[in-house]
This record gives sequence, C-alpha cells and structure tokens, in this order.
Amino acid sequence: MKRYPVTLTVLIASIIIMGAGLFLFLRNFSRHHKVAAEISGITSENRELRKANLEHLARLQPYTDTGKKIPVNDLVVIQSRATNQLENDRRLANLEKINQQYTRINQLGVGLLVCAVLFLVGFNILQYNRRYKLSKLQQQDQQTMQLLRETIREKSQVQEDLIREKDRLNFVLEGTNAATWEWNIQSGQLTYNETWATLIGYTLDEIKPINQGTLARFAHPDDLEETTKKLNECLRDHSQFYESTYRMKHKNGHWVWILDRGKVVKSTNIGEPLLMFGTHVDITHLKETNEELTRFASVASHEMREPLRMISSFMRLLDKNYSEQLDKKARQYIHYAVDGADRMGAMIQELLAFAHAGAVQGGAREWIDCNELLQEITIFLNGHLEEQQADLQIGFLPTIQARKTPLKLVFQNLISNALKYQPPGNRPTIEIEGSDEQTHWQFSVKDNGIGIAAENREVVFQLFKRLHTKHEYSGSGMGLATCKRIIEQHGGKIWIDSGIDKGTILTFTICKTA
Repeated sequence: MKRYPVTLTVLIASIIIMGAGLFLFLRNFSRHHKVAAEISGITSENRELRKANLEHLARLQPYTDTGKKIPVNDLVVIQSRATNQLENDRRLANLEKINQQYTRINQLGVGLLVCAVLFLVGFNILQYNRRYKLSKLQQQDQQTMQLLRETIREKSQVQEDLIREKDRLNFVLEGTNAATWEWNIQSGQLTYNETWATLIGYTLDEIKPINQGTLARFAHPDDLEETTKKLNECLRDHSQFYESTYRMKHKNGHWVWILDRGKVVKSTNIGEPLLMFGTHVDITHLKETNEELTRFASVASHEMREPLRMISSFMRLLDKNYSEQLDKKARQYIHYAVDGADRMGAMIQELLAFAHAGAVQGGAREWIDCNELLQEITIFLNGHLEEQQADLQIGFLPTIQARKTPLKLVFQNLISNALKYQPPGNRPTIEIEGSDEQTHWQFSVKDNGIGIAAENREVVFQLFKRLHTKHEYSGSGMGLATCKRIIEQHGGKIWIDSGIDKGTILTFTICKTA
C-alpha cells in the first residue's frame, strides 16, 4: 500500500471536510431561504385574517348588544376566515419543522467548515512547533558534533603527546639503564623491567612469577619491615612520593644497596592511590664510599686532634712554667698558638659531626618523645644556661618518627646559637614550640638575640660561612650547615625569620613519610 506524507493526508482530509460543510451549507441555503419566506408570508396572512375578523366582529357588536340576529353572510365570512387561519397554522407548523431541519443542516455545514479551519490551524501550529523543536535539535546536534569533533581532535593530540612522552621516557630509561617498576594498587599487578632484574644478577624470566611477594624474596629481612612501613605510610597518608633504602641479595650471594623511589601517578577523586611508578638505583658503591669517607674522617680527626692537643698542652706548660722569663710579645704568641689549636680542634670536631650527619641518611627511624629529648639536651647544656641565666621555655612538643642522634644534634646547635649570639649583658630568652601538621611535624626555636639580616638568611646555611669575626663570637660556621643537612635527610626544610636586633625565629620541619 502506498503511503502518503502526514501533511498531505491532513490537507486532503481538511479539504474534504471543508467541501462537505460548504456543500451542505450552499445546498440548504436557498431552500432554507424559500421556507423562511413562505413562513413569513403565512404569518403575515394570518395576521391580516385575525385583524379582518376582529374588525368584522366589531361591526357586528350592535347585533349582539340588541339581541338581533346576525346576518348569515357575515357568519359565513367570519367562518371562512377562521378556517383559512387554521389551515395556515397547520402549514406554518410543518414549515417550522422543515425550517428547523434546514437550520441544523446549515449549522452542521458551518460546523464542518469551522472544524476544518480549526483543524488546519491547529495542525499548522503543531507542525510549526515540531519544526521549531526539530530546528533546535538540529542545532544541538550540530553543536554536539562540533564538540565531539573538537574532543576527538584534542584526544588525538593528547594521545600523540602521550606517545611522544612515552617514547621520550623509554629513550631516557634505555639511555640511563634505569630499573623501573609499576604497581597497580587495586589489582595488585606488579611489573618490573629487565634492568630491574639485572641489578641483582637475574633475568625477568628467572625471577618469575612476579607479584607483590617478589621484593620480599630478595630484600634483606632487617630492611624489609622498615621499607614496608614506609610504603604503607605513603598509601595511608595519600602521599605522592615514597623513598626507601634497603639491601637486596644478588645472584652471586652478596648484598646490593638499592635506593627505591616511587610516585603515585593516578588516584581516585578522594585521593586514594591507584597506580604507582618508581625506579631502583644501585647505590652500593656510594654507600661504600660514604662509609669509607666516614671512617677516614673519624681516623683523620683523631689523628689530627692528638697533635693539636700536644701543641696546646705544651704551649700552656710553656706559659705556666716560663711566663716570668718571657716578655709580653712572647706570651701573646703563646696565646695565639693555644687559641688557634683550640679553634682547630673545635673545627675538626664539627667536621666530624658533619660527616656523621651525612652518614645517617639510611639509618632507621624511631618514635621520639621530643619533650624527653629536650630534657636531655637541657641537662647537657645546663652549665651554659645557668652561666647566662637564660630563660628556656619549652612548649608541649609532639612525639615524632625520626633518627634520634641527628635530631638531638639539631636542637643542641640551635639552642647553643641562641645562647651564643646575644648582645653584651642581655639575658637570653629561648622559646621552643612544636606542632603536628598533616604531612609533617614543625618546630620553631625563637630567641631575643642579635638577629640576622634578611640578605644573610640563606648564607648562614653554607658550610664555613660566618657573619662575625672570631673575636666577636666564637664558632666555625658549620652548625647551621649540619642542621640543614640533617633536616633535609628527614625530608624537611629549615628557614629563618629575623631582623637586626629583633631576635631570630628558626623554623624547621620533619616529613612524616621521608
């Protein structure tokens, strides 16, 4: 069956309805008009007949009043008029019925015409709305398609950029011979590259199956617990970076020191890590070199301090036993020699401390109550505190995870500096505060000393850098450099807020996941 468009079908139906209505209206219009004219004529005739009878009866009134007999001709005329009037009434009733039928037919035709017109108007309104909505949808589709094309183009560009970056990364990894790992935290899938296996003398095929237990098979038992703890802390605290140093057993039987660094490269909307990527670096040679340097520094410092002690002791004996035989110039030379030997001994001691500070980077962390640690330091520095009548105020400090000996050295150096760098005759006031932040612990040491100019706030952390002569304030310029090195090994930062003659606030942080 042939199908026609909706619009054409509606138009044809409307024309048929309009034609039917118009046909009915025109067909009955003349008949209706003729019947209406006939009704009007009969009504007029009846009116005339009634009027004539009334006038005739009025003329016969004297007969009825006097009791005379009405003439027969008059009665016949009145009877005839009444009969005609009754006949007209019957005809009028029939014509009224016919007129009502014609009226209904005309109303039906007009109704059909009106319905057809309203139907066409309504259909056109619907068609207009449909075309309007269709136009809007087409515009939206065009915008969507444009946006889709732009998105596809941007996605293609991003994919091309990712491919280039991946190729560049692969070139870097191949060029540097870096060992890499990738860990899907949700699925537990762990992937190593061939270089990773080469670090410990294997191939990837030899260490299969590769899973989360692979590292435990080769890591030193003494290091594995600390490494696992650092990794769990990284995941628990939603930290992006992870770093650990541990030993892995080589295929030949010896231990290889590994620096393991990782970064969370993909997370959920709430920060839960999904994917980590990292590298392994063989630092065995660096470890051995550092250990040799530390041993050398210890031996050298001992060997150097012994001759210095002899020089200082004999010069003091010379001053004590022969001072009366020496002139003022000779005693001054002796003083210079003793002072130089003492300063050289102090410098060697601080160099040794600096060397040890660099050697503790891979040491294990432990939980430290900083309140107890400061009590130990207070007892150690009690002589200096009492001598200067210093007011040491220690706030409530947090319990942190760090390396105790280096941290103790940091606080000792900072408190000693606060006692040392004071104006003449000034009573030192030292305030120590600490807080537990989200990703780190933060400490501050505030004093009322001579302060540090803004342009020197970075300079003072350089090795052997002094802002004052040895005659003004003693020291070797290594204390803050040592502190900075220790704090950086704990993943923290150290900085100064100060001004000339306004005291110093020295603040440092200890990272929770370093």
